Amino acid sequence: MSNGFFKPADISPTDFKEPIPQPLPDGSYAPVLTKEDLDICSRRMCLMDTVSYAYATQNAPCATYAAFYALRKIYGGDEDAFNRAILNQLDCVFNATPPVSGLLLGAGLAIEDTGHEAGQQAENDLKIGLMGPISGIGDVFIWILPLTILGSIAGYMAMDGNPVGILLWIALWAVMYVWRMQNYNQGYNAGVQIITTMADKLAVLTDAASILGLMVVGSLIFSTVAIHTPLTFTFGEVTLPIQEGVIDLIFPNIMGIAVTAIVYRLIKKGVSLSWIILGIIIVSCACAAFGILG
Repeated sequence: MSNGFFKPADISPTDFKEPIPQPLPDGSYAPVLTKEDLDICSRRMCLMDTVSYAYATQNAPCATYAAFYALRKIYGGDEDAFNRAILNQLDCVFNATPPVSGLLLGAGLAIEDTGHEAGQQAENDLKIGLMGPISGIGDVFIWILPLTILGSIAGYMAMDGNPVGILLWIALWAVMYVWRMQNYNQGYNAGVQIITTMADKLAVLTDAASILGLMVVGSLIFSTVAIHTPLTFTFGEVTLPIQEGVIDLIFPNIMGIAVTAIVYRLIKKGVSLSWIILGIIIVSCACAAFGILG
């Protein structure tokens, strides 16, 4: 992979002969990333997406690998700034639907290409705030519906000995790959428009993105963290299911929200995610064995 397709990753920032980038009079920097650079980011992200997954920052290591060459070019020979940019990428939690993840990451690179270290916080806010909403769209309209529908058609046609279905399936993956190869360029162009046309409103935009992301996360907690208890209250001839007859009438799915709050509190206290997952498994098994959960 040293022929330029992915660009070698073993060259340090000091190998660049360009001088350390200097800011323009307004404090910004002249953009240096080209379409070829962003195409390299797309290929590197497609190669490594979800391969290096960390529970603390989720898909941030893959996003960092994808952006490595671009960041190296942005900061040129400024090794300290480059190292801080890499650490910023690694520390910023990121997890978006793979076919659309490059849109956000490309927009983030556009902000950093112009603002350098001063734009990193806005870049992080943009990624964190919009990765939930864009994943909601990407999961449904790219990752689930087309693949599910065509997969079902391909399966039924294959049972009849017809290969057309699997060919359609392969064609869909080819189209998706071509789309992914354009993600970084599309996201970068959108990021440039944000910087040039909404520079004075960037703080408001990132705040709104953060609020929207929290709303999506809250709805995901309500709809996906499901806890059921089969316990019933019996008095004479009256039998009342505790969850359906009492708890859900007061606050639907409050048990799932409560468990999520407890887990979040443990994470904030620095408890290892591995221990939290193990604890959830043990408590769930014990409660199921005693009939508390079902």
